[in-house]
Amino acid sequence: MLTTLRVLLLSVCALGTIHVQESTRRVYVSVLDNDGNSIDDLTAADFTVKEGGKERTITRVEPAIAKMQIAIIVDDNGTGLFRVAVARFIEALLGRAEFSISTVMGQTLKLVDYTTSNQELSEAVMKLGARPSSNDGGQLLDGITQTSVDMARRKAGRPIIIALTVGGEDVTPMPPHLALDQLRDSGAALHVVAVLNSAMRQTAAPTRPSDLLNENLGLHEILGDGPKRSGGHREEISAMAGVSTGLEKLAEQLKRQYVIEYSLDGAKPSDRLNVSVKRKGVTLRAPTHIPNKS
Repeated sequence: MLTTLRVLLLSVCALGTIHVQESTRRVYVSVLDNDGNSIDDLTAADFTVKEGGKERTITRVEPAIAKMQIAIIVDDNGTGLFRVAVARFIEALLGRAEFSISTVMGQTLKLVDYTTSNQELSEAVMKLGARPSSNDGGQLLDGITQTSVDMARRKAGRPIIIALTVGGEDVTPMPPHLALDQLRDSGAALHVVAVLNSAMRQTAAPTRPSDLLNENLGLHEILGDGPKRSGGHREEISAMAGVSTGLEKLAEQLKRQYVIEYSLDGAKPSDRLNVSVKRKGVTLRAPTHIPNKS
């Protein structure tokens, strides 16, 4: 009888542990000053979290130290523009993340899967030099969507997508809402660095209504709304010299993120999230949509 009671007690304790884990959410955020520098002296009292419109109890706010899973997608039309910047970005985050690197030309090609190997990453970066161009457009939208699906499959704990692009048309006829849904379900923060220089890619004139209605609309929506919804950022750069500076600053911001844990307080999970910070004069980057884990 005593043994049976012990077994039942252990079962109840185990179920309790699972319940606590399932009723707790985790979100990564950045808080920046007017110059884009990270603010790192905030506490739980400085944040408010609402999920599904209801305020939740914050249980922990700490500097984020969990290893990141960073997917770098390079859409440079074969110019080699981003090679040096990518190398410096990876170097700044070595030891804090595992990286994958893909290029977008006529299709998305993965140069290296997620790794922390300096040698493998260096070999992949070397392949980002000048290559044949793709003037008719690329498949950046498809690349972001494929990466989102892969991250969801891997159940990445701290997923981040970095999309580097020189603009132009996208030839993937994918509805924008589908791409945004896949991004949300992955839990990844999408960061976009776009070089505003039309000479980087001479685009072909549209020949079908879908060229305007579906393809480019989808790409512009994911590159515009994707960062806002996922807690990432879109940066538009007019001069090539700004690419390295932009990625170096992003690396520093990722190093100094916060992780916020909060309780659902027994309520049903929602995919609508609102994180706010009480300190005035700061910029908060936080997701507004999260995977629904109900």
